[in-house]
Amino acid sequence: MDDKHPASEPEAEELTEQENMDPTEAQPDEADRPEAPEAPEKAEKRPAPKRRKADAAEETPRRSRTLRRILAGILTLLLIVLAVLVFVFRDELTGAGLRRIFGREAAEAAAREAFTYETGAEQVFAPAGDGLAVASGACVQLLRSDGSTVFKQVVSYERPAVFGSEKGALFCELGGTGCIFADFDGAFRSPEKGGDILTAGMNENGWFCLVTAEPGYKALVSVYNSECEKQYEWWSGSGYVLRAALSPDNRTLAVLCAEQEGARLHFFALNSETERGSAAVADTLLIDLCYLSNDSVCAVGEQGLWFFSDTGAERGQYLLDGRYLLDYEFGRAGFVTVFAGAYRSGAGGTLLTLGSDGRVQGSAALERDVISLSAVGRQVLVMTGDSLALYNQDLVRQSANETLMTAKRAILRPAGDILLLHAYSAERFSF
Repeated sequence: MDDKHPASEPEAEELTEQENMDPTEAQPDEADRPEAPEAPEKAEKRPAPKRRKADAAEETPRRSRTLRRILAGILTLLLIVLAVLVFVFRDELTGAGLRRIFGREAAEAAAREAFTYETGAEQVFAPAGDGLAVASGACVQLLRSDGSTVFKQVVSYERPAVFGSEKGALFCELGGTGCIFADFDGAFRSPEKGGDILTAGMNENGWFCLVTAEPGYKALVSVYNSECEKQYEWWSGSGYVLRAALSPDNRTLAVLCAEQEGARLHFFALNSETERGSAAVADTLLIDLCYLSNDSVCAVGEQGLWFFSDTGAERGQYLLDGRYLLDYEFGRAGFVTVFAGAYRSGAGGTLLTLGSDGRVQGSAALERDVISLSAVGRQVLVMTGDSLALYNQDLVRQSANETLMTAKRAILRPAGDILLLHAYSAERFSF
């Protein structure tokens, strides 16, 4: 017996009608269907507005002008920086400086560090021991052997002069009253003096003499020790004093005067007011003199050189015989170095060393004019436009550096090295 219950008669009839219905009739009409809700429309994508061609054309030159202004500003800044660097390192942009940077001298740069000093009108130099003394119309300065400044002072000198010694330096204004002695301890003082300074001189011990103008006399010669204490004075009544010099041992004084008959030299002992002697050189104008040793004096003139003892006895002379005296340097070892030529410039000449009796000790022909001479001991340093050469007293060349020289002067130092002097700095050099 079937457990399933038969459908009721109404249900059976409904099922029979659904089975017999046409399939097409089973689907309701489209109009009868409920409308499905419409899907929201997607946001319409609009292309970015294109710039007008006119706007782009205007913006391009505007950008170009801005870029040009930026580049011009950068270029101007670079030029200013370059100008500052050239000014600061102007002494390095020389032949010697470039060789030091790029050449074989770069390895020795530490041994030749630059001395720096102030420059100014009428700049002059003087060796002071192993140091250097520099004077100009605006500043005076004393540097130690390592290049450090021990003394510096602003001045106003029309004709500056400087003299060096082992103890310090003397700075003075020729034709004025300014005078300063500075030592290597940094102390400085001014001597008591009279009128305007006509000339001055100093020996290696720091003793110095001043020649000043005094009313009623041709000049007054005053001698001072290294403490600026006056030790001696001599009043000149007949001759115009051109130069005065002290012996290395601080004992005697030599004075060169111009008189009507020519030149006359006067000799004095500093422990006596009596003149020791005198010597005349007739019809000749002498311009300089110096002690070559304690008892030997050399006087220089345009026609030659004359040599005397410390009492005025003539020991010899050397005449130039029509040649021009182009340069000279007094040595401290009993000789003087002379450069003479047939012309005043441009044709070279002959280098000579003369002993205290006027005899020639050495001779060397030079094709170029001498820029500077420096003598220490029995050695002579000669600088020309294209070389730097070291000679002994007999003028036998010991070392040379064939190169373009841009320095104003070269100084041979007692230590054996060399200072090449420029306007703002000096550099050490060794062969």
